[in-house]
Amino acid sequence: MLAAGGRGSAARLPPVEMPAEDDPAAAVRLLRTATAPDGSRPPAWAASPLAGARRVLELGCGAPALAGEFGDRWVGVGSVPGYGLVTGTPTALPLRDDAVDGAVLLLALPRLPDVDTAFAELRRVLRPSGTLVVVVPAASPRSIAELRWAPVLGRVHRGGWTNRSALDGAGWLLAAADFAVLGDDRAAFTLPLPDAGTARALASDLPRAGLWPELPDAVARRAEEGLVRRAGPGRTLPVPLRRLVARR
Repeated sequence: MLAAGGRGSAARLPPVEMPAEDDPAAAVRLLRTATAPDGSRPPAWAASPLAGARRVLELGCGAPALAGEFGDRWVGVGSVPGYGLVTGTPTALPLRDDAVDGAVLLLALPRLPDVDTAFAELRRVLRPSGTLVVVVPAASPRSIAELRWAPVLGRVHRGGWTNRSALDGAGWLLAAADFAVLGDDRAAFTLPLPDAGTARALASDLPRAGLWPELPDAVARRAEEGLVRRAGPGRTLPVPLRRLVARR
């Protein structure tokens, strides 16, 4: 499955073409903690469209967030050696053509500087009729609970993303890359916000996990202050996600 020079079939790697500040542990921790109203969590939700895939590639948030969902069907790619066996980037995947029949781009698309090349590489390594799942933060509020957070979260998502169009325009980007979009849905995940300490930790961890962009200092301070003001027993922070399912 690997291209020449590959040394194995699975990898647990840090972020791919992401800022150095990204924290794989933060990504895994937050994705395993976030909960939807039906009790589901982001890893299982992101993986579910690929239940029948024989081999799945994960490119994402800086950690093997989905390895547990796929077991020995999983292969990860990252740009920093020392965390696994497959080293590469989204624009130069170290896999042969038609290597996998499923792929997940997890919280990565809004932070990729070269989307066209990344999609071309994904098309190359996906088998014909292979499935690509793209998960991005859902920046536009839908529910009353999310609208109440708009004064805080609106500033967060307004800037900072390398590729802001990947939030609201992810479907268009997939279609432009010659993927057939089969599904586009959204899940209203939340994180617990019980106290000021948790609020400050989240303000730091959310950008590291890819759920928020890297923020200018002034915006980051205001966002942290907004979280601290709204923290309290039983309180939660909306972290809605959008999932697109496409076919090669």
